[in-house]
Amino acid sequence: MIRNYIKIAWRNLAQNPGYAAINIFGLALGLAVSLLSILYVADELSFDRFHAHAARIYRINSDITFSQKEMKGAASPTPMGETLKHDFSEVEAFTRLGKSDSRLVKNGQTNIRESHILYADSTVFDVFTLRVIEGNPAKALTDPQSVVITKRMARKYFGKTSALNKTLVFDNDEPRKVTAVMEDMPVQSHFQADFLLPLYATKDAKAAKWSNHIFNTYVLLKAGTNPSAVESKFEKIVQLYLDPALRKYFNTTLAETRKAGNNYSYSLMPLTDIHLHSDREGELSANNSIEYIYLFLIIALFILLIAIFNFINLSTARSAKRAREVGIRKVMGSDRSVLVFQFLSEAMLTTFLALLSGIGLVQVLLPYFNKLAGKNLILSQTSDPLSILFLFIGTVFVGLVSGLYPAFYLSSFQPVRALKGKLWSQPKGLNLRSYLVVGQFSLSILLVICTFLVKQQLHYIQTRKIGFTKEEVLIVKTAQSTRQDVLTFKHETLQNAAVKTGAVSGFLPVPSRRWNDMWYPENQTDEKYSVNMQEWMVDADYIPTLDMKVVSGRNFVDGNISDSASAIINESAAKRLGYRNPVGKVIHKTGDEQLTIIGVVKDFHYESLRSTIEPLVMAVSSATMGSSVEKAFSESVSFRLNTTNLATSIASIEKIWKQTARGLPFEYSFLSEDFDAMYKTEQRIEQLFSVFAAVAILIASLGLFGLSSFSTEQRTNEIGVRKVLGASVSSIVFLLSKEFLKPVLVAVIIASPVAWYGIGIWLQGFVYKTEIHWWVFAAAGLVALMAALLTVSFQSIKAALMNPVKSLKSE
Repeated sequence: MIRNYIKIAWRNLAQNPGYAAINIFGLALGLAVSLLSILYVADELSFDRFHAHAARIYRINSDITFSQKEMKGAASPTPMGETLKHDFSEVEAFTRLGKSDSRLVKNGQTNIRESHILYADSTVFDVFTLRVIEGNPAKALTDPQSVVITKRMARKYFGKTSALNKTLVFDNDEPRKVTAVMEDMPVQSHFQADFLLPLYATKDAKAAKWSNHIFNTYVLLKAGTNPSAVESKFEKIVQLYLDPALRKYFNTTLAETRKAGNNYSYSLMPLTDIHLHSDREGELSANNSIEYIYLFLIIALFILLIAIFNFINLSTARSAKRAREVGIRKVMGSDRSVLVFQFLSEAMLTTFLALLSGIGLVQVLLPYFNKLAGKNLILSQTSDPLSILFLFIGTVFVGLVSGLYPAFYLSSFQPVRALKGKLWSQPKGLNLRSYLVVGQFSLSILLVICTFLVKQQLHYIQTRKIGFTKEEVLIVKTAQSTRQDVLTFKHETLQNAAVKTGAVSGFLPVPSRRWNDMWYPENQTDEKYSVNMQEWMVDADYIPTLDMKVVSGRNFVDGNISDSASAIINESAAKRLGYRNPVGKVIHKTGDEQLTIIGVVKDFHYESLRSTIEPLVMAVSSATMGSSVEKAFSESVSFRLNTTNLATSIASIEKIWKQTARGLPFEYSFLSEDFDAMYKTEQRIEQLFSVFAAVAILIASLGLFGLSSFSTEQRTNEIGVRKVLGASVSSIVFLLSKEFLKPVLVAVIIASPVAWYGIGIWLQGFVYKTEIHWWVFAAAGLVALMAALLTVSFQSIKAALMNPVKSLKSE
């Protein structure tokens, strides 16, 4: 019986190739998008699950409120892990990880800059599943001059020979012995490292201050431990250890700190939650967001629904062609259930053909999708038995959802009416088709509106006045250079006619590692008056090179010795310090460090537009900024170019660099590119929305094309009569088109408020955001109407131009 159903279903598809092609291609597109979404989501959900004890590993997060600023950190106090291991019996092991700046690495004469470098405790192999293939993991990081490298780095620096006990030189003067080689880290990890350096040997680890939140601390809880029970004991840790640290370093107590509205608290975050649920200061790498995963799934569901609506619409539209078949079958004694199974078998066959086509589409589209989503997905990820079973069940479900209504609708025809062909007076099928067209285009227009609004926000970001000019600024990375070499390089480069100005600085207004400290207004020591400020080392040419505006006071003067104890602050800092006229005022840190304010610079964005502009102090003196400033000071030189011949200018600057930088690689970027890189996630969302919106419109238009062709076919005689009676081609086109344009107009009305609400939620993530204009909704509606009109007009014009003699010949 089933074989007979399939045979009849195949014959019906073969006899109606146009209908079959539209249905199969529409469903194939929907299934392909769904499959791509499943691959993407499965990859995102798999992060950090490769660790053997992933369910028992937790990171200690910190939530600190100080000086009216809430800081949600991924780092915790330096001694936290060791203390928990000692004091809490529930903790089986702990380890710490810390980010390192990029370093120069060589095995021989050529330096290569490497960026995937982490500091780690020797216990890192006890907590995480990082398989060591050479060396002893227990002793790999016990030597202060040791390094653990990945298999990929071993091949890169030592070829096919063993890397164990070989030497790599870091930053030209720091030899390190390779004490272990580990397998390359899976891509699905919230941290990536090609090199592990011993953390205990760092200055910050040796200091072991409870006030220092520098390293990310992870604990492995014993089996059966309730993490909430461990979290409840953190307050005891704060009282026992943090309170004395506050007394020692800040001359205050925990109670006084909390009374002033400040606070310190700590919590556990499951390892497997970090990638999708954490966006804290001090993350080891950029994470994704669970909201985008939900968004991905919703869009995929939308497109699949549009494809299913197509199937239902086209199946019911063909009811007149199947009416006599149903009538004859019923007269011959066929039960309704037999007819239902017959039509369902056709739906299932169509769906499985669509699945095969969809898999083919995925194979073709996957490279482009990977580039778009920043992934390296492969179709074989769905070849395991569980995935195949899931795919089969999902396809059966889609087939049932697509075919149930048409099956019951077609099998419900009364034999007499069916054989007479009097079915088009039944309103239900027609009404449902209108509703489904509305549904299709509502979802499509929703995606189009969201695409336009995301584009608008990105345009707003790119064109908003950010307080400095980012275009035509070349940044040359000068880390590991001596200060004298950097100053010589700057001086020599400024002789180039293509270079307008240049500045040496530790920081630029793009995301990077920075430090904050607490500053106080003159004569104040109470922490309630303290201001948490960014501290930047710059030179006298920094402000003019970046085209910033000094709103009061003056800029630094090159060679002015008194400026070594001076500062320039931004407007936000002046406001938080409570100064209406800050020039001449003194600010100080804990101890004797103080600076005199000589100028105020207009607020500029140095983080993404999701964040408010925070207080900032710039100085040229290294005496007040800590011992690490000399290295930070020489991290980059920025040059403002005044030429359109970039290639020649860069080549000439590189030549000067090679003459002064003593074998260091020439590395550069443009400030505008680094700034735009902050919005990679938004750019990908905009691209994905654009693609998905185009697919949705395409599928909906395919369905509309099929519906209009069937509708036109049914009204052939009517069109002939109208033409004989003098109807013009334009009036007939309008008559046939308006039936389908009305649902699209209704869809615009439905989709607009939903899109406005949804995009409003997304824009809440930005402190600075574009306005939502009415014309965006009008433009999206126009796109949908034009797509529908072009689709329907093809059939309408064809029918209107037909010779009425041919259409009336059979009457």
